[in-house]
Amino acid sequence: MNLALVAMSFLVGLLVGLTSMGGAALMAPFLILILGVRPTSAVGTDLAYGAVTKIIGAWVHFKQGSVDIPVVRKLATGSIPGGLIGALLVILLPRLTHDAERYVERAIGALLVFVAIILLARMFVFSDRDSIPSRFLPFLQGRGTVVWGAIVGFCVGATSVGSGSLLAPFLLLLYPATTNKVVGTDVFHAAILVSVAAIAHAGGSGVQWSLVPTLLAGSIPGVLLGSKLAVYVPARPLRTGLATLLLVTGIRML
Repeated sequence: MNLALVAMSFLVGLLVGLTSMGGAALMAPFLILILGVRPTSAVGTDLAYGAVTKIIGAWVHFKQGSVDIPVVRKLATGSIPGGLIGALLVILLPRLTHDAERYVERAIGALLVFVAIILLARMFVFSDRDSIPSRFLPFLQGRGTVVWGAIVGFCVGATSVGSGSLLAPFLLLLYPATTNKVVGTDVFHAAILVSVAAIAHAGGSGVQWSLVPTLLAGSIPGVLLGSKLAVYVPARPLRTGLATLLLVTGIRML
């Protein structure tokens, strides 16, 4: 097992634990820019790795009763078809163009920039549910949730990014619930979406299975340690720093 890779994935996990966001948004660029994994393979590998961690987290939240199943059902109605379409696009893209790897890398970069903007806006602009006009809430909490689920699903299937960083702000803005329940709902839905997308990529031979155990060996202890340290670290500056890192990384990949 590559100890340097374990150490790097530990740092990624530590950041995820400290900020409770950005797992795929950090791991995908790490695989591409640091390890030199082909972008089309990095997407599937990231999803396979993420599926394991999300399933563990989903089980914990489900046992704690911190999952809103009706909201998960609405999100999954859109996200599962969207995720499969996104995965299929990445699988077929090399057969359609010789620049498939570059297109996927640019798509990841563009999404990282978008995620960074969403995170910054969530912290500094749309800070509470009252930011959304009440006349829009019935649609957004109904069909709008399905539509947003489909958009996020496509992004996750095509880039592996967005299962948490795009959905958590949406849930926090639109659904009056405790933070714990929002996180539990987000993680439970992400476990379903990421697993389905990972299976699709695996079926298209888009997963480097040899990397998955090493990534897990480093990142899981990192997440656990980061989660324990999070109560001692100011969340707002750390999340601002993470959003800035994602923005810079995204621009680098464009």
